[in-house]
Amino acid sequence: MKIVFLGTPDFAVPTLEKLHSEGHHILLAVSQPDRPAGRGQKMRPTPVAAKAAALGIPVYQPEDVNTDESLEKIGALKPDVIVVAAFGQFLKKRFRELAPRGCLNVHASLLPKLRGAAPINRAVMEGHSTAGVTIMKIEAKMDAGDMYLKGETPIGPETTAGELHDRLAAIGAELMTETLRRIEAETIYPVPQNHAGATHAPKITPEERRIDWTLPTTAVDQKIRGLSPAPGAFTFYKGARLQILRSRLAAEGARKAPGTVTALKSGYFEVSAGNGTVAVLEVRAEGKKTMNAAEWARGARIQVGDLFEHGL
Repeated sequence: MKIVFLGTPDFAVPTLEKLHSEGHHILLAVSQPDRPAGRGQKMRPTPVAAKAAALGIPVYQPEDVNTDESLEKIGALKPDVIVVAAFGQFLKKRFRELAPRGCLNVHASLLPKLRGAAPINRAVMEGHSTAGVTIMKIEAKMDAGDMYLKGETPIGPETTAGELHDRLAAIGAELMTETLRRIEAETIYPVPQNHAGATHAPKITPEERRIDWTLPTTAVDQKIRGLSPAPGAFTFYKGARLQILRSRLAAEGARKAPGTVTALKSGYFEVSAGNGTVAVLEVRAEGKKTMNAAEWARGARIQVGDLFEHGL
C-alpha cells in the first residue's frame, strides 16, 4: 500500500520499521517538530524523524498537520491509507478524509478500556493483569473509532511501564501489518466499540508523581512501576527529590510510620507504607544517573529509621 505515516516517539518506531520492511511504499513520515532536549537544550530529532531519515523516507514536521499547506502536501501524494502511532496532534475531519482507507491508529490499550494519553502508565498504576494494543479507525471522538485487531500481553508483579511500552510497541507493529494485509485482501472489517464499557487514561499530572507512603503497599508499588522510567514517581529525602524507578512488594517487615526505612538489604532497602512494606530496587537522585537502590543508600548514608517525605 501507499502509506503516509504519522508518529513521533519511540513507541511508533517499530511500526514504521515493520511497514518499511514489509515492502509498503511509505510516501512520507510526518512527525512533531524537533524540540530542544537534554541539559544543553540542543535540538534533537524525534525518534520517528531520525528513523525515517535513516530508512530514506522523506520527513515532514509541521506545527499543525491540519493547515491548508499540510493538507495540500499530503493530499497530493494520494496515499491509500494514513497510519498513525502516537503522533501527538488532533486530526481534523478534512485530514482524516485524505486517504480512501482512512486513518488507522495503533492505540496502546484494549479498547474501549483506557482511552486517552497515558494507557500504558495507567494499566500498571491501576493494577491491570493484562494490557494490549488495538488497531482502530480515527474518528472525531478520542479513541472511540471502530476496531480491527487486538493483541495482549500480561503485566507481571514487577513489570514497569517502560518494559510494557516496548512489548506493546512490538505487538502494535505486527498488528498494523496484519491489519493492512487483511484490508488489501478484503478479509477484515472494523467493528464498533462498546462505548458503555469505556474507561479513560488521562495524561499524568505532576502531583500524581508524588509518592504518598500512607497509601497501601500495592498502590505505592503500582505507582512506582507505572511511572518508570518516565515521568518517574518521586519522594523526598532530607528536602531533596529522589525518583524511585523500580520496586516490589516486600515480605511483611517491622511496621513503622509511613515513609520510614525499615530494613537495609544487600541489593535494596525497604520502606513502610500504609499497610506493609515496599522494597525499593532502583532510584535516581536529582542530577544523577539511575542507580541500584542499595548503592545509593550507602552513598547517602541511609539508616534504618530515616524518613522519606511526601514533600510540599
